[in-house]
Amino acid sequence: MKKFYKLTLIGFSAFLTASMVSCADDKDEPDHKEPDETYETATIGFEKVPENLIGGPTTYGANLYYGYEDQIEEGYLAQIYGDTYAQFPVNYGYTYDADYNNVWGYSYFNGGFAVSNWHDMTDDAYMNQLSVYNSSSPSGGNFLVAFCSGTVSDITNATYSDFAGAPKVYITDAKGYYVANPGSEALVTGEDNDAFFESVYINNTTYVYKVMENGNAYASKLDSENEGWFKVQFIAFDDADEPDAKPLGYTEAYLANFKKGQADDYEGLIDTWTKVDLSMLPECSVLVINFQGSDMGEYGLNTPGYCALDKFEISVEK
Repeated sequence: MKKFYKLTLIGFSAFLTASMVSCADDKDEPDHKEPDETYETATIGFEKVPENLIGGPTTYGANLYYGYEDQIEEGYLAQIYGDTYAQFPVNYGYTYDADYNNVWGYSYFNGGFAVSNWHDMTDDAYMNQLSVYNSSSPSGGNFLVAFCSGTVSDITNATYSDFAGAPKVYITDAKGYYVANPGSEALVTGEDNDAFFESVYINNTTYVYKVMENGNAYASKLDSENEGWFKVQFIAFDDADEPDAKPLGYTEAYLANFKKGQADDYEGLIDTWTKVDLSMLPECSVLVINFQGSDMGEYGLNTPGYCALDKFEISVEK
């Protein structure tokens, strides 16, 4: 039996509503916070990320791709409390190599996270993929750009392996997650830890904002005439090395919403940093990010699967 919840997402200048769904059966109910336990909550921003882990040298982020001399791979690792860390990596998968045609390796083409400090709000091209559509960020410096290379339209019937192209926040130890056998199709290995995700700030990237505002050769504009919408989803899993694992639950928030008859929901395209409440998600070891939208085509979602993120609040039991 699925349980449905309603929660409110509060932004800098907008109020959003979204639904949270628990995907677990009653007999296998996931863990939620206990009132008699003590928790430590960390706010994870990205202003202190080392320069060598920031996407560049342009707004495209060539250093996130296979073959770049100083390529970013495992991503930023931030301490939450004690020996529990959050990791924000570039995805590992099938990618292009100029010498060997196709290989397995880390590459932003496969999805994942980029740490960025780009704010170009005019260039509407794909090469501007690391810019946020805002002149600042909640933490006052760097932020994340999440890219999903393959979105999933039916979350409740999906398994962990279906989200191969999705960005994933791993809850792990100081060593982090890594691919044990480079050059092969391998799941990440490392120490699983658990945490509660409390909140995060979201915003549109410039590239996606401009696509939704004007359309391009691959995607339609979103407006009140077509009642277009685009949303980001945060999905909890309890095991990063179980391909058949089912989601524990998820919550979602709109990045664009022109659907009629929803007076309580934000209307239009998000252009401000907006705080999303994640506290109804159960304890998990992986947070997967997925996108859904109204502009669908033969190969799935036409709207590019990006969003900007900052200031994760994450709690662990002491």
